[in-house]
Amino acid sequence: MKKPYVLSVEDNRSDIALMERVFEKEIPNCNVSHIEDGESAIQYFESMQFADHPPKCILMDIKLPKMNGLEVLNYLRNKKMIKNIPVIILSSSDRPEEIIETYALGGNSYIEKPKTYADLKEQLPKIIQYWTTFNKAPQEII
Repeated sequence: MKKPYVLSVEDNRSDIALMERVFEKEIPNCNVSHIEDGESAIQYFESMQFADHPPKCILMDIKLPKMNGLEVLNYLRNKKMIKNIPVIILSSSDRPEEIIETYALGGNSYIEKPKTYADLKEQLPKIIQYWTTFNKAPQEII
């Protein structure tokens, strides 16, 4: 059985490195994979690798190169086979219009990125535990 994983769609290399460090030290029972732009995320969602082993949830930044996070979210929510995967927007923005649009497009959660490593280390394990352990997704019930 393959180890569960979380897909991070994030282009900031510093944020990626910090997230990997938190997963390694605080969330060892779950892997994290990274994709750095919206177009590459769409290509991954269309791949057999994704179909064979989808993530437990997707953490997505809004400000991505090539295709922004809200466009990627809209794409996901219009694909029958993958529309039920939880998508958590993890963004440095707290603009009300982006929060409203996230939920209008079917995002499951909107979280402002923690500002310090200490905050990330405290918050990220809780976020991941909720979405990978406590939350029951429709594909797990069927």
